[in-house]
Amino acid sequence: MRKWVGVVGGIVIVAAAGYLGAQAYSSQRFDSEIDDLVSRLDASPDWQVSRDDVDSGWFHSSGRIEARYLEAAQNTDPVVVEVPYEASHGLLETTLNGEVQIRGSEGEALFGEVIESEGPVTWTGRFLTREQKLQAHFMLPSFSQTVSVPAQQVAGETTAPRDMQLDFAGLTLDLEQVDDKVTFNGEAPRLQMADDQADILVEGTSLSGTFEGNEKAFHQAMSLTIPTTTVTPNGNPAVVSKDVSYAVEATLDAEQLAMQLQMKMGETRVQDQSVFDGGFALTLDHVDGDAYRSLVAALDEHLTDIQSAIDADDDQQLQSALQPLRPSIKAVLAGSPHLSLDSLTANSPVLGMKMRGSGELGIDGNGIESWDLDTMNVETLQRVLLPRLEGRLTLEGAPAMMLMALGLPMSRDPLQVELADGVLQLNGQRMPLLPPTSASE
Repeated sequence: MRKWVGVVGGIVIVAAAGYLGAQAYSSQRFDSEIDDLVSRLDASPDWQVSRDDVDSGWFHSSGRIEARYLEAAQNTDPVVVEVPYEASHGLLETTLNGEVQIRGSEGEALFGEVIESEGPVTWTGRFLTREQKLQAHFMLPSFSQTVSVPAQQVAGETTAPRDMQLDFAGLTLDLEQVDDKVTFNGEAPRLQMADDQADILVEGTSLSGTFEGNEKAFHQAMSLTIPTTTVTPNGNPAVVSKDVSYAVEATLDAEQLAMQLQMKMGETRVQDQSVFDGGFALTLDHVDGDAYRSLVAALDEHLTDIQSAIDADDDQQLQSALQPLRPSIKAVLAGSPHLSLDSLTANSPVLGMKMRGSGELGIDGNGIESWDLDTMNVETLQRVLLPRLEGRLTLEGAPAMMLMALGLPMSRDPLQVELADGVLQLNGQRMPLLPPTSASE
């Protein structure tokens, strides 16, 4: 009997040791993943990311991640993102919950102070130990408040400052990460903006996307769908647009960047009258991969100077800020980038329009790598660049108003547009884009 008691005791001890070992491994793997995440984020030159208040245990962990956006700290204190969290560790998964708060340069909380919500962003999640998968659910709180809109320049006119009422029904976002692949899906049920000029109601917005890779090589896709948008100008009938959607997909590999963009607009109606529907699809390719990576790096490094020059409306300052980007821009052009209009549709029963189109635009980059952009002014660059552009556009069913504006007979269909050697042709009518070269040149 004593022998069997010893055996059972040994089994219990082994099982307990195995359980505790597995529990310790689960806790350690979670802690390691958090450390890796903080290190990856902190490697960005724009962010300073740290973890503090850490309490790591086999069954329970807690801590606080703080991310400071350094780009905002040129003249003020940085914007700070605070993420306190708690984690409960199990054998096969760790469950998490926490909050997200963003504080401005003066310490004001975005959620609860700037935005009059009942609290910060809240989130729950779980980390699956065996699959090394992180899943999270974020909940952005709803709010209703009046904001002041300052005077603005619109179409050459200055609008008066006014109050706007914002009503936001919240947003939910589901995120999943496995290795270097991140997927997300979100929904925003309702957003309404109203002032003394118009009432805009956006309903049922959804977004989704994936990102895989890093800044050196990636594949990413994102889509945004708005089932119903209603714009009601004061004193005028409502304009209701259905099924507006945007989708973008991009791939960067060792050789090139390729990107596809699609936009669709379902039926738009005014007082039960259909007025428009349509969409387009674009493809950008032949963008040299190394040139693109260099351009993005240079843009990240000098973005603050560029934005300051734009805000100051100073052309000379802007030219100086863009100077470090010139080698990368030249390298992109030397790769002969190509833009395609894969499809275009525009239908309007009111205008009697049913238009279809396609086209392309490319540049001959041969020899551009030898150009000295520092010695070229705008006129010189235009003169050497325009003859390298080559493109075409075909529009079937172009509206009569477009043909009249172009000075073309309304009987010609389709409309054919061609660009080559610095000359634009509209249905065979030549329109030189470059001034004639003088004899002295």
